[in-house]
Amino acid sequence: MTSTRPAKLTVIGSGLMGTALARAFAAAGHEVAVWNRTHAKAKAVGRGTVAFEKLGDAVAGRELVVVSLSNYAACAELFSSQGVSAALAGKTLVQLTSGSPADARSGLEWASAHGVDYLDAAILAYPAFVATEYATVFYAGSKAVFERHEGTLHAIAKNAVYVDEKIGSAATLDCAILEAYYGGTLAVLHAAAMCKAEGLNPKLFFAQKNSFLGLISVTADAAQGMVERNDFTGDQCSLNTHVAALEHIVRLSSDARISTRFPRELLENYRRALGAGLGEQELPAVFRTLEQD
Repeated sequence: MTSTRPAKLTVIGSGLMGTALARAFAAAGHEVAVWNRTHAKAKAVGRGTVAFEKLGDAVAGRELVVVSLSNYAACAELFSSQGVSAALAGKTLVQLTSGSPADARSGLEWASAHGVDYLDAAILAYPAFVATEYATVFYAGSKAVFERHEGTLHAIAKNAVYVDEKIGSAATLDCAILEAYYGGTLAVLHAAAMCKAEGLNPKLFFAQKNSFLGLISVTADAAQGMVERNDFTGDQCSLNTHVAALEHIVRLSSDARISTRFPRELLENYRRALGAGLGEQELPAVFRTLEQD
């Protein structure tokens, strides 16, 4: 890892996340310029940062440029503006705008065509968690470029994870974790709704958090090995048994007059695995039907 000497950098974008990033860099002792299409928002960042009206002035003499805009379309529009590519040439651009792996690859194409070093990055944190132990940032791209700036990047998240040289891998890992988060959160909320509908105080369910989180952890560990070996045989609990349990959940939801959409979607996916002849295998065998989609 490189030293943590003060760096001269620019943060493009002064939304909630961009503001948090800029303030974290400044708090760590770095010289931070900020730019936003609406100059008043850039000025409002404050906290030791300097706002510039012109993007060219904001990036002049800076070695690192961190981009945090609303989407990649906004980035493309900005980067196609007159003089922007020339202003960024020779610098390192860290793209922290949320998007898909395809978006990240398009960003690399632009950067490569204009002599810009490029890191695709994804931050797993709310703005309030930036620079805390709860923040993680995934990075993909040239490992040499990442290592050159790693000390500086630790200002926004001590947990800076280099994923792979392959651009798009950071976005892929971020999307995978978020899918697990959103899907798991919906399942938890639906479970609480089932309890309430049956006259059971949901706090009794939430008090069992460690039970269902433990089951998820054990299953994830087992699934990792099974996916790697492409072997889903076992002697713990067959898919047939899991499908029967899901059928009970759908019936409970219907009887309690709450939405059955989510458990029915789960049941459909697991039944698809039965249709593929995987009923006697373990739960992670569903992975094979997802690959076929």
